[in-house]
Amino acid sequence: MPFRGKKEPLLPAASALLTQSDTMVPAALLLVLCTLPSLAHAYCVRSQDLPEMVRACRDGGQLHEVGTKWRTKDCMDCTCDATGMSCCSVGATSISFPDDCMEVYDKANCHRYAVKKNDPSIKCMITGASGK
Repeated sequence: MPFRGKKEPLLPAASALLTQSDTMVPAALLLVLCTLPSLAHAYCVRSQDLPEMVRACRDGGQLHEVGTKWRTKDCMDCTCDATGMSCCSVGATSISFPDDCMEVYDKANCHRYAVKKNDPSIKCMITGASGK
């Protein structure tokens, strides 16, 4: 017989009790969220610190003022500050995917993904990723 009475709120002590399944989903979500920053920048490099203050940073043939940020054609996010230049790679440098798929690298967006070998219009699930 269905309950037709007024629903009473949980007692404070009872609402504080959590089952294992109540804590597993948030814990798994937290674990995934903690790994995302490591995928955002797989590795970083920094120019040697100079004894004098830097007025600009040279990246290839281009000068960048102190305080500026830019993305290189090789998918590196760079910054120029008073002590030099630092650059970090963007995204994962390798991905894992099922055997019936192949990797595609979209250099314009610095993004790797996988598609079916027999039908490149179908994307595949990425099962893992790592930095350099």
